[in-house]
Amino acid sequence: MSRRGLSAGGRAQEGGDQGDIDLTPMLDVVFIMLIFFIVASTFVKEPGVDLTKSAADTTAPCLQGTIIFAVDSMGKIHYNKEKIPLDHAYRLAEAAKSETPKARFVIQADQEAPTLVVSELYDVVKPLMEGTLCYSTDFRE
Repeated sequence: MSRRGLSAGGRAQEGGDQGDIDLTPMLDVVFIMLIFFIVASTFVKEPGVDLTKSAADTTAPCLQGTIIFAVDSMGKIHYNKEKIPLDHAYRLAEAAKSETPKARFVIQADQEAPTLVVSELYDVVKPLMEGTLCYSTDFRE
């Protein structure tokens, strides 16, 4: 092994950048990917209430179900972690639909939820629906 061109520390004096790696292009790509995923992602607004859902023998996944309303056992309607009156549901559903036009509506109902309230909520959001309504249940195996 030749010692020509080596300093006391053992590094080559000529072309000293041979062992260094420039990380700038990699960081550029990482930040571009991060920005892409932040812009392209959609965030689900949880209803903010714990429910005991009815069990179902068969279920079908609801694709793009991101507008979620919940009806608890007392008949209270929840959206985005807040209790809302029925007459505000249409305005909130319309605003959510304008944010994500391809999203579908999901109604989560507690087992003890009054059927009348669930039916009235369905009637309120029905004019804004482009597909079928999704009901959220627990799958029974």
